Amino acid sequence: MDLRIFDVEHGQCSLIETSTNRHILIDAGHNSTTDWRPSTYLPRRGINHIDTLIISNFDEDHASDLHNLNAAVTIGTLTKNPSVSPSNLRYLKEIGGIGRGIDTLASMMARYTAPVSGNIEYGDFQVRHFWNTYPTEFEDENNLSLVSIIESHGVRICFPGDMEVAGWERLLRREDFRRAMGEVDILVASHHGRRNGCSERLFDETGLYPACVVISDSGRQHASQDTVNWYRQRCRGFVLNGENRRVLSTRRDGRIRIQTSPFGATVSVF
Repeated sequence: MDLRIFDVEHGQCSLIETSTNRHILIDAGHNSTTDWRPSTYLPRRGINHIDTLIISNFDEDHASDLHNLNAAVTIGTLTKNPSVSPSNLRYLKEIGGIGRGIDTLASMMARYTAPVSGNIEYGDFQVRHFWNTYPTEFEDENNLSLVSIIESHGVRICFPGDMEVAGWERLLRREDFRRAMGEVDILVASHHGRRNGCSERLFDETGLYPACVVISDSGRQHASQDTVNWYRQRCRGFVLNGENRRVLSTRRDGRIRIQTSPFGATVSVF
């Protein structure tokens, strides 16, 4: 597996290429400063089809280039929190307004109606999904994030969208979720590292002790850098370019690449 976490400032976009030549895109944010966009990057690399698009959160920073992406490549399946319908999404966005990316997502959700299961499997690569339910459990976009745990060659990486503490604690009621989180090796920080995504119970009740945390963020905003020490204290650490690291960020490190094979995993920046 080859996973690339792109620098899309205070947003999220990651590409996975499996050993069976499948392509999975997690979110479709873009970089407004450099104008990097998945809709132009993928075709330049000869990738004209995405097998699975995973949307982890229903905010614009996770879908800001989706209207362009949908026109540039074909998309096989769409995976998001299945308890939220297109009409639910438009209702949730009534107050703050709906951006072009989320508007496109709502339209796509009306067309991609296949049921969402808890798992995706492509040979030696699999993804498990966990979510809270709308409206019985939550009525806000962040706690309705889709938590995806990717596994390849025994290495597990968690993408939790913008899950907040209340949402984490609801999911902790599930034994299968607690067990899955306890096995995570690399955690992408919830809500771009913001304090409201930092759950003490998540670590304490699952035994979560990852090698590192990755923060997808830009310059200082929303206090997203204030939690670096909090996450650092909860990671094992690993050596990157001769330096012991526990927290990586797109703001400091740029694009982050994680490759897995039967011999283990390597982490690099590019």
